[in-house]
Amino acid sequence: MAFQDMALRKAFPNGLQGELALGANGTGVVAVQYGLGRLGHLHDLCDGRFGPNTENAVKAFQAAVSIPATGKVTGILLTLLDIAVARVEWRTPAMKALDPLAYLSDFRSLAMPEIRIVGTREIYNWASPEIQLAYGNWLGSYWEVIKQNRVEADCKGMALFLMEQFRQQIRQDRFINLPHPVLRGARERSWIVATRDKTRGFFSRSDNSARINRTGYEAVLNVEKLDPQQSMLIGVAVHYPEISAHQVARSCARVWDWNPAFHNGGDTRKPEVPVNTLQPGHLIFIDHTGNGSFDHTVNVIRVERDSANRTRKLVMAVGSFDDVRDNSSDTEPNSLSQINTYSEEVTVELDANGRVINSTVSWSSEPDYLVKTRYSARTTLMEQKGGGKLFIGRWA
Repeated sequence: MAFQDMALRKAFPNGLQGELALGANGTGVVAVQYGLGRLGHLHDLCDGRFGPNTENAVKAFQAAVSIPATGKVTGILLTLLDIAVARVEWRTPAMKALDPLAYLSDFRSLAMPEIRIVGTREIYNWASPEIQLAYGNWLGSYWEVIKQNRVEADCKGMALFLMEQFRQQIRQDRFINLPHPVLRGARERSWIVATRDKTRGFFSRSDNSARINRTGYEAVLNVEKLDPQQSMLIGVAVHYPEISAHQVARSCARVWDWNPAFHNGGDTRKPEVPVNTLQPGHLIFIDHTGNGSFDHTVNVIRVERDSANRTRKLVMAVGSFDDVRDNSSDTEPNSLSQINTYSEEVTVELDANGRVINSTVSWSSEPDYLVKTRYSARTTLMEQKGGGKLFIGRWA
């Protein structure tokens, strides 16, 4: 019987004679890894090498389907894997919607908490403390919507998308019309929204776009050879045209400005911003080169403090993109078809002195069986090159 799954069918056209076990390698291993990854058992790249991580993933799948956990792949296991993969719903709710953006903006259907304002002002704007507090409180809930639907954007795009969705909901809930803080009265543009079914020019596959030369995409290439449906548009990609990260930075009020005393001299345990100042809704802007142009934006989603009001945990949302053509990722792309957008959640734990104890990517829009995560405390709370600067801002 032919396999339902394209990757398994292509890798095993005549089924499996014998077994695959620790030490095996090749296309068949890629297909097994790909299936285990989609089922949530493998958290490692589809590299075609049957190592300990793949063996443990096989054992986890065997336990899930109630067969002996030998860690070896047999013909029977392939059949069970094929059946399980066929049942996986890879599309997020927003992807299945006729209009993904409308779905992501239907706040009542999304069960978003109603935005409440404690105050009696007749006119509110981004500088109003009540608005700043409401935005910070709202972010945590809407960020879960982002994660559930695998919304992807570059860094300024994610910041703009979160801000725009808040503007829409507070208009619905409280009839408060907040201005667009970046456009400042200029004509608002339409969001470009893409999915694997409607790519809208975004990078999707290496065989119909720029050739992938970037280290770390080997697993993508391995899977693409087996599955013509595989796309790097994992969820919903959003893009706001004709606005740069530097424009977003210039539009924000500075809560804290760069102080050379915060330079950490390469100590990656020392944040280069005052972490006790950070609040949900703040944005961290990074000028990596010190040339005065801020090229990266980080959204502060949650802040946990101890009894002495010291920040002990930060949850931050990061949007970004790869130039898939090279390893430097600083070649100016000619079009959306040459960049792969993604989003990550970075969780940083700090000690009582504000030093980094632990830094993890607690969620990524891209599966870990295809690409490795990229962000950390070093790339969200610190500049990476000598001369770089940071500041903390808020919408203004």
